[in-house]
Order: sequence, then structure tokens, then C-alpha cells
Amino acid sequence: MQLLRETAASLATGLRMALTRPRHTLLIAFGYVVAGITLAVLLTLPAGLKRLAGNTGSSDVAVVLSGNSFQESGASFKPELAALVGTLPGVARGRRGQPLVAPQFVVDTRLRRTDGSTATVLVRGVTPAFWDITGHAISMRSGRRFAAGKDELIAGVAAARGLVALDTGASTSINRNPWRVTGEFAAGGGFWESELWTDMAALQAAYRAPGAVSCLWVKLTSPGAFEAFKQALHDNPQTQGLHAVRQRDYYARQTEFLKYLITAATEGVAVALGLGAILAIVNALGMALAARRRELAIQRAVGFRGASLALALLLEVLLIGVVCAGIAVLAGWLAVNGHEVGSSTGGSAIQFRMHVDGSVIGWTFAYLLLLGFLSALWPIMRAVRAPLTRTLQDE
Repeated sequence: MQLLRETAASLATGLRMALTRPRHTLLIAFGYVVAGITLAVLLTLPAGLKRLAGNTGSSDVAVVLSGNSFQESGASFKPELAALVGTLPGVARGRRGQPLVAPQFVVDTRLRRTDGSTATVLVRGVTPAFWDITGHAISMRSGRRFAAGKDELIAGVAAARGLVALDTGASTSINRNPWRVTGEFAAGGGFWESELWTDMAALQAAYRAPGAVSCLWVKLTSPGAFEAFKQALHDNPQTQGLHAVRQRDYYARQTEFLKYLITAATEGVAVALGLGAILAIVNALGMALAARRRELAIQRAVGFRGASLALALLLEVLLIGVVCAGIAVLAGWLAVNGHEVGSSTGGSAIQFRMHVDGSVIGWTFAYLLLLGFLSALWPIMRAVRAPLTRTLQDE
């Protein structure tokens, strides 16, 4: 208890001194804030990718791909397998008793961005069963859906913002054929908002691939039915060339490599910034403690223990770190939260928003507190272990 009382008294004195002589406190805070804001902004990128994947797909939908493919585009299997997959256990049925299996023909095309560069965009050809599976996850923001059998398409709102000639009513070229944009759709901020959707038969005709199927979306009776469906798909001799993955897991995998690159870069920047911040905080704290030698010496002379003084000084530095972490998170939120970024994953362009979430806040606070702890140890121990007699004589 004595240690706590001494620590509290010394901390209160130190905070009063910091307020009356803020120069050194501001220097310490500067090192914190620069490192904290940079880290918080960088962390919003993987957080935005995580949110993008989390907003795409459903846990009760399976994506069925050919055995040697891990992407929806570029794969191909026989269209009659779609009917066979619909007979497997765990497949949900619609109001008319039909199995909810949506075959799709998915291709990549190159389109021009609004900044003049080009991007690879996913074009998804779908059938009416597709809308039964997506349900309320999709909403039209403008215009109407495409007509069956016609060279018409709808654009995700992110694609329409980031690419040229995708406004409702515009015409764009896909595989050297003109396609009319009949509307824009929203999909909860997920992957699909970076895609173009059209009628499957029209897209097959444009690519001279009649009957070609790239993937299947299968609605399951429940999320728990996935394992039984996956096993049945594997055990059936006619479908052994296919494999299934949960739709949520499929889209999470699409961001894994990009998240890895961004996270690795963020960690490298964090280390470099941290070393600079530690040097800045050590210098500023050293000057602050040098200015408070008399105060610390008097406290030791009247009976304050070195441990209580060291703990109080450490808490003071960490409190500054907590305040600066809050400032860094707020600055990051005001500067970049919701800002749209264009990138690519799985070979296709995506648009996602930088996002300040709990992980960004938590890591920013933890990072600055660690910097504060590492920066404070040596100056504080040197200050509280200085010879008392010599210090009082010098003062």
C-alpha cells in the first residue's frame, strides 16, 4: 500500500509539472503521434480487406469448382454436372421444389479505370437460379436488371465508380462486342460490387463457348449441411473431378495474399518508425527528467522509494502514450476511414474501403504503449538511481 501511495503522489506531482512545463511533454507526444498515425492508417488497409471478404457471400452457400481450379474464372466442367450436383444431400430447394443450384460462366476482361490505367474485371454470366440464391443480398441502385439473351449487363457500384463507361445507359466493350449497361447494383460493400453481371447464355455466345460452365453456387439447407454435401460430392464417381468450398471461405481466401503483402509492409514500417520514435522519446524524456532532477531528488530525500518513483514516471509516459494513441486513431478515422482504394486480388480488380475497426484501435494502442515502455526504461532507471548526495549538491 505504501508503494501505491507513493506512486500516486509522485504521479500527481509529475502530471502537474508536465502541465506547467509542457515543452518536453509535447516532444514526447510528437514521437508517439507520428508513429501512431502512420500505423493506424496502414492498418486500415488489411482491416478494409477483411471487411470486404466478410461482407461477401453466405455460410450456407457452397462454391463448386473443377478439381484443378481455385478461381471461378477460367475453370470449366460439363454443364450436365449441375443437374447431378442438385441431387446430392444438403442441397436446398426453391418454392417450386427445384434444387437451388446456379451454374455460372465467369470470364475476365480488361477495362479502363477513371485514372487512365487498365484493370482486369470479373464478368459473371448467371441464370435465374442465381437470384434465388443471392436473395436480399443484392439491391439495384439504379436502372434495371439485364434482359435474358441480350448483350446487356449490370455493374457493381464500386466498378461503376472506378471504371470508365459503366454508368447506367452507357455502352462498354467486352470481347470486342458492345454491351449496354442497364443498371448498377449494391452488394453490402463486398467483392461483388467490383464485378459485372450479365445473362449466362449471352456471355457464352460472346466468347463462343456454348454450354460452358465455370462454377456452381449451391444453396444448402443450413451451414451445417456443408460437410455432408462436400463428402457426397467427393464420393460420387461422376463428380469426383469437382470440389466444394464454403462461399465465405472462398472470398476470404481471395484476399489472403494481398493481406499478407500489406501486413508484411506494415510490420516493416512499424519497426522502422518504432526505432525512430523510441529515439525521439528517449531524448525528450531525458531532457524532461534532467529538468526535474531537483524534484526527484527532494522526493527521494523525504523517503520516496526508487521503485515508486520509477513506476510513477513510467505511468506518466504511458498515459501520454494512451492519449496520443487516441489522437492517432481519431486522426486516422477522420483522414481515411471509408476512403476507397483500388487494388487487385485473384487476378481481378477490386475496390474496397479503408476501415478503422477494433483491431486497428487495439494494435495502435498496444504499439504506442510498447514504444513508451521501451523508451522509458533506461532514462527512468538512470534518473532514480542517480547518487542522491551529488544530485542535491548540484542543485
